[in-house]
Amino acid sequence: MGKVLSILLMLIGFYCQASSSPKDTPDWLTQVATQKHQAPEQVLSILEAHQPEFASLTAEQQAYWLNQQAAVLSYLGRFQEQQQAAQQGLDLLGDAAIALKAELMFELGYAREMQLALTEALNWYQQAATLAAELADEKLQVRGMINIAAVDSLQDRDQQALQMLKKAYSMAKELKDNELLADVNAQLGLMYSSLSFEQEAQEFLERALALYAELGWQKNRISVLYNLARNYSYLQNYEQALQSFELMLQSALKEQDVLNLYYAYSGLAITSNEMERPQVALNYMQKAEEYLDFLIQSDYYLAGHHYEKALIFHKLQQNTQAMQQLLLAEEYYQKLAENQSGNMLLALHLLKAELLAEQGQYQRAYQQLLEFVHGFQQFRDKENELALVKARMAFEAERDQARQSLLEQEYQLKALQLAEISHKKQIQGMWLGMLVVLGVILLAVILLLRTSKRKLARQST
Repeated sequence: MGKVLSILLMLIGFYCQASSSPKDTPDWLTQVATQKHQAPEQVLSILEAHQPEFASLTAEQQAYWLNQQAAVLSYLGRFQEQQQAAQQGLDLLGDAAIALKAELMFELGYAREMQLALTEALNWYQQAATLAAELADEKLQVRGMINIAAVDSLQDRDQQALQMLKKAYSMAKELKDNELLADVNAQLGLMYSSLSFEQEAQEFLERALALYAELGWQKNRISVLYNLARNYSYLQNYEQALQSFELMLQSALKEQDVLNLYYAYSGLAITSNEMERPQVALNYMQKAEEYLDFLIQSDYYLAGHHYEKALIFHKLQQNTQAMQQLLLAEEYYQKLAENQSGNMLLALHLLKAELLAEQGQYQRAYQQLLEFVHGFQQFRDKENELALVKARMAFEAERDQARQSLLEQEYQLKALQLAEISHKKQIQGMWLGMLVVLGVILLAVILLLRTSKRKLARQST
């Protein structure tokens, strides 16, 4: 239950290279578009320093400014501010059908996705994808596919999401765009890991990690390190998981990246707890909380933090503290726009039932367990569907192999039959030849005997 929860604590923002800047845009603002991936904190400082110039720009230039600001705020986990910037940019553009408008829609959709307003996020992504198709902008179309697939995955439409990501992967390869390829690989790795295809996930995540390293997109690289580390944990390769988190920690320290310092320490805490080292885990989590004030503006992720801390206290058998953390997690979770979906609620119900039972509150524990079972039925239906798909794929492969084996056996049988027929014909020919020869010899003997008898008859007369 905690698997999907923990891996979703580090979703990645996907960005294609910004479209060409509006006419007469200041050079420094155009340069910001290429630097935001490598140094978002510095880029935000540049934007703030030039804030007095904002009013003197045209509406389209202001929208371009706000698009860059929204992307940077996303990197920094400030999703509510990202939402405001993207919405302001869209208001400035009005009905203009340009690529910049699609980019702002993607930014707004991503901000809503990170706040788990998934229906609204999907609506913005679809609008942006439609505009990208009208503009015949293939890069923006691929970006749309990636983002729509991410929401589909979160809403349990996994097969649909996979098909879209495969299409996005093919288009990115045709475009020979390493930025898009890195994003597609990252999302495929994240998705395969959440579906328990850990080996496939590792391959995609490692490719994404290498591509982001080549691009110099440090924030994205750190995000992939987190998901790769969690994937190692699912494979029970805890030492490699710890190594990945340590590498992430060192990178975040070097970059003075407070957001990812939090995630590195919390990742170390989660993994240590899985390794039955709850006191070590608690120490890491307390270190992570030093950066909690800089955390992303998302009730979902804050709920996840308190849930993970509750698990640590539970393992330490400090149930009072565990319940306190769990109630905080529930408080944040209830603020979400679509809190009826997802498996976090199931995890909260299950842990709460355990804690209540251990405190002797069996009636309340039973009620929590009933709510868990009710919710789990839907989750199990999804798991069964995935198992069926996986089994069907395996069956098809086995059936194809069996068919091939049968064909080969049929060919071999026919070859043996032909050989047998040929052999029989050879034997028949040999026997026929022998019969002919024997017949000739027998005829010769008969003729010889007749001749001898005639000679004897003549001599006796």
